[in-house]
Parts: sequence; structure tokens; C-alpha cells
Amino acid sequence: MNRIASFSSILENREWRSKLKSQIQLAASLLRFKPFETDSQQNRSRERYRRVLLTAVSAGGARFTSLLMMFVSVPLIVHRLGPERYAVWATITSTVTILLFADFGIGNGLLNSISESDGADDLETARSAISTSFFVLLGVASVGAVCFLGVYPFVPWQRVFNITSTTAIQEAGPATVVFVLCFLLQLPLGVVQRAQLGYQQGYSTQVWSAAANVVALLGLLLVLRIRAGLPMLILAVAGAPVLVGILNSIVFFVVSRPWLMPRLSLVSRAVAAKVLTAGFFFFVLQVTAAVGYQTDTLILAQILGPSSVTVYSITSKLFMILPSVFGLVMIPLWPAYGEALARGDTQWIRKTLLCSILIGVAVLLPSNLCLIFLSRFLIRIWVGPQIVPPLLLLIGLSCWAVLATGISTPLAMFLNGTGIIRLQAVLGVLMAIVNLALSIYLTRHIGISGVIFGSIIAQVAIVLIPFALYLPRLLSKLELSVVPDRIPRLAEIR
Repeated sequence: MNRIASFSSILENREWRSKLKSQIQLAASLLRFKPFETDSQQNRSRERYRRVLLTAVSAGGARFTSLLMMFVSVPLIVHRLGPERYAVWATITSTVTILLFADFGIGNGLLNSISESDGADDLETARSAISTSFFVLLGVASVGAVCFLGVYPFVPWQRVFNITSTTAIQEAGPATVVFVLCFLLQLPLGVVQRAQLGYQQGYSTQVWSAAANVVALLGLLLVLRIRAGLPMLILAVAGAPVLVGILNSIVFFVVSRPWLMPRLSLVSRAVAAKVLTAGFFFFVLQVTAAVGYQTDTLILAQILGPSSVTVYSITSKLFMILPSVFGLVMIPLWPAYGEALARGDTQWIRKTLLCSILIGVAVLLPSNLCLIFLSRFLIRIWVGPQIVPPLLLLIGLSCWAVLATGISTPLAMFLNGTGIIRLQAVLGVLMAIVNLALSIYLTRHIGISGVIFGSIIAQVAIVLIPFALYLPRLLSKLELSVVPDRIPRLAEIR
């Protein structure tokens, strides 16, 4: 019997190896620049996976340059600025996600419009959506700059950052101005990135992102060498994406796809209403995500002081390395879901959603468990012995990486691509309120770890559990919608 069991085990092992080998060969066949013909459902599926895989590979390259910049710059900046000024740096740069709602969700609404137009082979709607979004965002950026510069002199920056040193107080305001203006310049430039993502050409976006990281690193090293202050450091980091974004726009709209060049004559009220309607719910999601997940450093600065911001910021950067790469890999699934739904390929949607969640958990769970034991050692080598994160914070960040990225990110890409935005917005508002309240309460009672455990509890209770119950019903509705009258029925689902 033992021999039979052993022989059976060998066969199973060989079968597993054969399946693994076939999957590797399939992935290798998809990794090519030449697109597949889209004359059949099977080839369209291959083409989607090819674009996703290319984007994943290029995202890995972009993330490598980002990590290189982080590993090189953080120790230099910590030693150059000191704990309090570095806390100001960390707080300003971490608010980039909070400011993402400044486009009122228009960028994400444009992405959905492009992916649907691509699936329906509707070029005119795509042209109008790009032109409308560009000029609206240009107006938003202009108004935002005027409003910010108007209130800037009246903001008590010392109290905002809870700082005491003379140099930090002098530099906090100007550094914030530089950061905000650079960000506002990126709003209309971001149209080209959304168009690339909508056409499932995220690999182009990632290549330009890698270029921006390289430019930022070189600028940062130059600023550190001449021993300039915090505002110049912010300009080196926040100005690089603006410069590269201009170059990307020129290549895309002048060389690659000149027929998509934004023109005032192509601005359409009907298309604007469609993009803005979808954008409104994305706007709500962006605001709630910013309030729920990106206020951690502000809460810590106000309750525990700037030193806690430095510990939390550096530790969270380490734990977010793999999740950020995985998140970049997942982004191209968003427009792929939209294009697949427009063509009625719901089986591809179901299969891809399940696989993406399983891959996320399989990659992030073991890696973050290992990181709990290695993180203090790695941080000591990276920035020195002065940063010693508590064990509870390490456990919280590890759990957060798996829940927020391994599970929630694949789910969000599916919901965004299929247009299920309203329900996300409602749950997002509830999540943000609960998260903010819990983070403040837990920080007062358990210290620096409170902010991350507030996020974990809110995410599980308000988002993951409800969607786990709703998802089977939603998938069934999507499959039933693939009939001749699919479009009006799909509108009811959304």
C-alpha cells in the first residue's frame, strides 16, 4: 500500500509540474510586443492578458526605479533634514493621495469611458471624452491654484505640522506651495495616462513613470549635494512627474495618436455629463479613501508628535513595497474588465477576478509574514538604529498589506471596470467615518499602531464582508445581462 501511495504521489507531483510548466509556457507566449488578432473570443482574451502582462513587467521596472529612489534618498534625507523636518517631508509627500480627489473623479470616469468605447469600437466618443476631460481638468487646476494661493498666507503651518524648530517652521509653508502647484499641473497632464490605461496600454504609462523616477532621483541627489532646503527637495521630487508628463503628452498626442489630440471643438455636453456622472462616484471614493487611509500621518502628528510620523512613515514604506508592485500589476485589469463587459465576455471576467485574488493572497501573505521578523533588521541597515518600530505596528502593517492590496485591490479593479461605483461610494463613506474615528481612538489608547488597526477593522467590517456576500449575486447578474437587450439591463445593475 505504501508503494502504491508513493507511486500515486509521484504521478500527482509530475502532473502538478506539467501544469506549472504549461502555465509558464503560456505566460511566455503572451509576453510579446506583437498584438494578437482580435477576430475571436479566445484571441481577444489572449490580447487582454498580453497587455496585462506587458504592463506588469513594465510596472516592475517602474517600481524598481521607485524603490531605488526610496532606498537611496530616505537615509540621505533623514540625515540631511533631521527628525522634525523629515516629518514635514513625510507628511507633505504622503498627502498626494489625499489631493487625488482634486480632479473630481474625472480621470477615472475618462478611463471607464475609453475602455467602453474601445470595446464598442467607438472612436468619436473616445475623442470627445479626452477633449472634454482635458479642458475641464485644466479649468479645475487653474481655479485650484488661485484658491490655494489666496488662502496660503492665512494658514498656520506651524500648527498644521505641529513643529517647533525655526527652520522647519520657515520651510513648511513654501514646501507645501511647491508640492501643491506641481500636483495641480499634473491634473490636465494626467489625461494622457488615463487614455493609455483605457486602451490597455499601461505599459507605456509605466515606462514614462520609470523615467520620472530616474529624473526625480537625479534631481534629488543634485539638491542634496548643493545642500538646498526642503522646498527644493520637494520641487525635485514633485517637479519630475510634471516634466515627464509633458513629454509623454507630446509623444502620445502628436506622434502616436494625433487623432486624439484635445480640441475645444470636440468638447461635448453629453459626453461631459457621462464622464462627470461616473466621475462623481469616483470622486466620492477618492475622498473617502483619502480620509480613511491617508490621514494616518496627520493623526499621529497631532496626537503623538512628529517623531511618531517618522517611525510610521519609514516602516510603512518597507511594508508597502510588494503591495505597491502588486497594485500596479492589477491596474490594467480595470480597463480590461470594461472592454470585456462591452463585448459580453463575462466568463473571462469571472475567471480573472478569482485568479487575481488568489494570486494576491498567495504572494502577499507569506512575504509579509516573513517581513514581520526581518523588518527591524532591514530598517536598522537602511536608516540606522534610531528607528525601532513596535511589534504591534509590524503585525498591523502586514495584515493591512494582505487585506487592502491582496484582496481589496483585485476586487476594486473588477468593480471599477464593470461600473459598480455607486455601491462602492456608499460603503466608502461609511468606511472613512468608522476608520477615522477608530484610528483616533486606538491611537490614544495603544499608540502608533492604532492608525493601522483602525483601517483594518473598518476595511473588513464595512467593505470586505458586505462585498463577499454580494459578489456571487453580482456575477450572476452580469452573466444574465449578456442578451440582446444587455445595455439597458446592465444600466439597472450599475
